[in-house]
Amino acid sequence: MAKKTFTMESNLDKIIEKVEAKPQRVMNVIGQSLTREIKATTLKSMYNSRTKILSKTLGYWARRNEKDLQIGFKMSITKNKAGAGPGIVGDMMTGHNDPIKPVVAKNIPYMTELIGKALAEIEKD
Repeated sequence: MAKKTFTMESNLDKIIEKVEAKPQRVMNVIGQSLTREIKATTLKSMYNSRTKILSKTLGYWARRNEKDLQIGFKMSITKNKAGAGPGIVGDMMTGHNDPIKPVVAKNIPYMTELIGKALAEIEKD
């Protein structure tokens, strides 16, 4: 039996348990699950399967002061030594073949549900 790819909707129960345990870390849990789904679904088939540079550099930042979540790549165009050149990064910056946007757009209802549950847990305390 082949291993299933990670998706937010199939693992929503586990994610809700994590949020209920620590509601202050809701953005971290959402970022972790989104990057995991992006790596599992789109990056394996899209870019350089030999060096896996894009899946290694994908990350999330849950910023406390701004109270937001950022998902992106941690690589520099000029200092990249792994072989992914400006062509790949340029395509992603212009929106062509963007691996992040479709996954985030698909999971918007789940993210709002998780944030709502976290706010309810915080208000309850």
